[in-house]
Amino acid sequence: MSQKLGRWYYNLIASARIYADNDEYFNEVSLQQEPQYTLQGHLIYSIGPGHWLSINSNYFFGGETTKGNIEFNDYQENSRFGLTYSIPLSRHHSIKLNYSKGVLTRVGNDFDSFGAFWLYNF
Repeated sequence: MSQKLGRWYYNLIASARIYADNDEYFNEVSLQQEPQYTLQGHLIYSIGPGHWLSINSNYFFGGETTKGNIEFNDYQENSRFGLTYSIPLSRHHSIKLNYSKGVLTRVGNDFDSFGAFWLYNF
């Protein structure tokens, strides 16, 4: 779901990752994984053409695994928060900077990240 209101733009996303069973995981051990569900939200402020700032958040849960009929108690329930800034350099080039932080971590995903990207628009 997306909506634009003046210079503000927001979108909300719900998704599910569905995994097939892997009967050849390791040494004839099978791997099954339950679906993982994700909710995302983005609030974007347009400063000018190609120039914007965004606040981002997500929450995902599920994804428990079973290996060789042994449940691994690895239910995931994680959330991240981030900021993204896009700077246009020309009609075809821009730089995008982003930062994200794990704010709720049950399994994995407890880290901070920073990214710098050069984008080329055809």
